[in-house]
Amino acid sequence: MSISVSVPPVLAYGSEEGVPAIPAGHDVELAAFNTVRNYARRVAGGVDALADRVGMNRNTLLHKTNPDNTTHHLSLKEAVRVQRETADYSILHAMANALGHTATKATPDQAGGDPVEAFMRLQAAHADLVRALADAVLGGEAAVTPNQMRRVDAMAQEAIATVGHAMAMLRGRMRPAPERAP
Repeated sequence: MSISVSVPPVLAYGSEEGVPAIPAGHDVELAAFNTVRNYARRVAGGVDALADRVGMNRNTLLHKTNPDNTTHHLSLKEAVRVQRETADYSILHAMANALGHTATKATPDQAGGDPVEAFMRLQAAHADLVRALADAVLGGEAAVTPNQMRRVDAMAQEAIATVGHAMAMLRGRMRPAPERAP
């Protein structure tokens, strides 16, 4: 079962930290640029450390993630390596957004095939999502903060995953199709 914890924005993320959620119109090149720059700001060794981890020259990585560079581009394999090393999936989300899709983290079923457990987890995830949404909009006409957006996004992803778990549980409980006569 998951837990929802509210942290006041002043205590949460620093104002200099990039927002991992993809705003509307955010393109793949800008997502790659921000992924590398945000990692460099928060990890000792910065771009040099990331370049070493993905097996690339520092300057090459910077050129390939510069949206203004028209000659160097990240390959798909390089983009996957960068996202794995940074744990920032903004490139994936920007690609999905550009194609009219969304990307959801796949997680294993947590209910072990138990229908009551699956239903309980689904309801708990829905409650967490509703709580996060309410916290974001209860301030009236004030703009939603990046921290609130991250929290709602995380709760939405969890709710989507629990729907998948419930569907998997149901599929596992289906009776076998009757055999056809030869």
